[in-house]
Amino acid sequence: MKKTALSLLVIGLSGCAQWCECDKHSRAADSAATVPAEKPNATAVGSDGYVLQDKPMAEAEPAGTISRPSQLEMVANDPNARPFLPVTATQRRLTRKLLPSEFPVAIEGAVVPASPYPNLQHSKKQLADYAGQLGFKLAAFDVLKGAKVGVTSFVEFDDSLQHSNALGNQFAEAMATTLPQHGVDVIDFKLTRKIIVSREGDFALSRDVRQLSEKAGMDYILVGTLVTTRRGVQINSRVVSVKGQQVVAAASTLLPHLVLQQIQP
Repeated sequence: MKKTALSLLVIGLSGCAQWCECDKHSRAADSAATVPAEKPNATAVGSDGYVLQDKPMAEAEPAGTISRPSQLEMVANDPNARPFLPVTATQRRLTRKLLPSEFPVAIEGAVVPASPYPNLQHSKKQLADYAGQLGFKLAAFDVLKGAKVGVTSFVEFDDSLQHSNALGNQFAEAMATTLPQHGVDVIDFKLTRKIIVSREGDFALSRDVRQLSEKAGMDYILVGTLVTTRRGVQINSRVVSVKGQQVVAAASTLLPHLVLQQIQP
């Protein structure tokens, strides 16, 4: 009995050993099947975290080009092509709305004068924009901070310096409006001693010397000249002291023809 039991024990132990050996081989086979085979161009991660690759990546294919010419090229190469927009040989006469003072003249059939400047396309900038630029330049002089300045009409640069026009008067009004925005005290010497009330309206400005105040209290006077050039009108402005006739500030700007067309008489 003892020999038989011992034999069975030996047989059982050998069977367990064979079973463990088979189990190891099966696990190794399963792990080999799950791990993919290493490719010749496999990548690896370096110590700095960047991906390393032995073989460089393939270059991208060049972008395809348009085989046929564009519409613009076709028109440019066509000798019989017509322009996209109609071309007019003559320019239309400048038209504008009538001013209230021109209504009687228009009713009588008379011709209302148009702008004396060339008929060009209107500019997006206005006269007040250039007056603002000139006022900014003049206000940069420290002597004008808080000073009392009177603004006069800009005159044509001729022998007499006594002729102004619509541009000179309108630009002076624009300067009188923009200078206070930069800290300059503008004195309006055309202010009457009292308000004139009438059926046409209530007025406080006049060009009649008899209705104006005798004392304006100005420290400086803004004067300027208009010089016509091929590019437009050059405006030269100076601020002169009333007492010593000394020029304490000066600036200039150029009004192109596109802006001058907006000026109406």
